[in-house]
Amino acid sequence: MEQNNLPLDELKKFGIINKETNEFSSKLSKADISAFKNGATIIAEDEKNRLTFALKDNNSRLEVNVYNKDIINHKELSSAELFELASQKPNLYKVMADYGVITNIGKTHFADNPQNELTHFVEIENERGKTVFYGNELEEKLKDFAKGDKIQIENSGISKAVITAETSEGIKDFTKYDNVFEIKQFDDASKKFQSKVFEYNSTTKNVMDIDTTKLEYQTINGIKLSDKQLELLRKGKEVKLDDELTVQISPKADNEAKLRASSRTLLIASLAIDGGLTFLLVKGIQRLHRMVEENRKQKEHSLYKTELEKMKSFLQSKAEQYPDNKKIISDLNVVSKELSNVKSTTSAGKQQEKADDSVRLKVNDYDTYEDANRKKEEEKREFEEQREESKSRGRGR
Repeated sequence: MEQNNLPLDELKKFGIINKETNEFSSKLSKADISAFKNGATIIAEDEKNRLTFALKDNNSRLEVNVYNKDIINHKELSSAELFELASQKPNLYKVMADYGVITNIGKTHFADNPQNELTHFVEIENERGKTVFYGNELEEKLKDFAKGDKIQIENSGISKAVITAETSEGIKDFTKYDNVFEIKQFDDASKKFQSKVFEYNSTTKNVMDIDTTKLEYQTINGIKLSDKQLELLRKGKEVKLDDELTVQISPKADNEAKLRASSRTLLIASLAIDGGLTFLLVKGIQRLHRMVEENRKQKEHSLYKTELEKMKSFLQSKAEQYPDNKKIISDLNVVSKELSNVKSTTSAGKQQEKADDSVRLKVNDYDTYEDANRKKEEEKREFEEQREESKSRGRGR
């Protein structure tokens, strides 16, 4: 095969072109080779590193980038998706299966990230909106379909290709992962939709996932979710419930429903999911104490006390419902103790206010002041009358 203008030595060094035959590696598909020669990035990896290869300067130069790889591969993520998760995003939403009318077919950088792989894609649209599937296998699988066709598409797994390359550490194998698809004409009787959120756990050095297909929360903390908020949750996005509380679906969350919550300012945040208790966050207790004591923000203090009372009542009911759940009992003890502290602080503050009021009455009471003035005026008039009477008696002599 003639390889015009290609940097053969570099391509052979990394095993992309076979040294003996000058042909592209048999581990690469025709679609891979075609895409690579037209600007696509090849992503390969070993147990330590992730490498990207791309032809530049009219295919005369091979650009190689090496990234430290700290993510264990996932059976449902391609190299492009793993690269995106490692370098760009805290989590990755992926539709695993869907149906709809084909609205676009082509090639683009994965997730519109110019640093990522240039790969084939298909965009479909249905009642939920538009969804894009990525993978080089799509070129072959879609050869009998065109825009306007209605299809059922499913990401059924990951294919694995090994590229042998010469490195400073010797000859090594690098692995490239790509999505595998099942595509057929749409049949309403067998339509399928599935979605997941993937997240990297830095503690376990692993990718975790959660199925969000049937995410159907009606309320969180008594706040009714809109269809838009539910859709954002399903995609792993943050949803703001009120000024204080934000929730997000998280495969890493330490609770049954896999929901993570954060309180942006202070007070207390509880998360009650329909069907059972998940977890409790108590935030800003010491901070609020200082605020009450130093700035005397009585309104916030009162609100905090009210929230604690509501939380205590909620936990008591859950403790009765789940008597063997030690975490509920522990949370109940924490909240009860904090409520006692708040009530004690409130009581001491009121007693001090009463003492202060008593002092102010003695010093500044207006009626007391007026009584004193009247008494002085009466004493003055009485003194003047007595003096005039004395003068009159003196003139009579």
